[in-house]
Amino acid sequence: MIQRALRGAGVLLLLAPLSLFAYGPKTVQRMTDASLRLAPAALRSALVSYKTDLDAGVSESVEGYGSAPRGEVLDALQKEADTIPGLFTARAPFPAVARHFGRAAGLIFLLNDPMMIGGDPRALDVRLDYYGYIERKLPILVVTFDGYDTPPLHGDVEAYMKHRLMTEKRYQAAVLFCYFPHGRRVSSETFDDRSNAFGVAQLVLSHAVSDTAKTWLYLWKSMDGDLSATPFYRPKGSDCLKGP
Repeated sequence: MIQRALRGAGVLLLLAPLSLFAYGPKTVQRMTDASLRLAPAALRSALVSYKTDLDAGVSESVEGYGSAPRGEVLDALQKEADTIPGLFTARAPFPAVARHFGRAAGLIFLLNDPMMIGGDPRALDVRLDYYGYIERKLPILVVTFDGYDTPPLHGDVEAYMKHRLMTEKRYQAAVLFCYFPHGRRVSSETFDDRSNAFGVAQLVLSHAVSDTAKTWLYLWKSMDGDLSATPFYRPKGSDCLKGP
């Protein structure tokens, strides 16, 4: 009995730190809501109707993979990309579909975290604090959409994300410069709104939302979903830009 209890406690100790390496709840919600605003109208309506399931899927990925190696997160994202199109054929209930769309989004949010990549051990030391900094600055952070063609996502989600993440080390270095301007760590309370840390925070949110929007569009299209009234989507042969 005692050994079983100790084993259970060990599992809890292993699981508890996972949520310590994830974005703050307001940040996650901001990225999710911004991604929804960019989704095709039919998909957006369905996901909003099952928002609880969507949010649950996002949380499962953000909390479950918050401290996982980047390669593992990429593998999990590709698995979702392979799974979701088949849900339509299998006539899966939409709550399950919404959950999988949420899981894909959560994994993309994590992959856009410049403090998640390896290399400089200081990134791990400041990662939690930087999440808190982003939470504090959310009201004045501007989220922008890159556009469906900059760069385009043609089908291989994992390859697309690997290409997008090639600049992450530069963003990490920019944030660490703010934390260690003279070799010694300073408080994020000293950062002003023109700092590298602020600029990177805006890029993190914007890239995460843009990549989610593109991935959702691709997956919805692969399910024969209705793409009409998709904000900023200009399919080939169209003469006008569709926006909200």
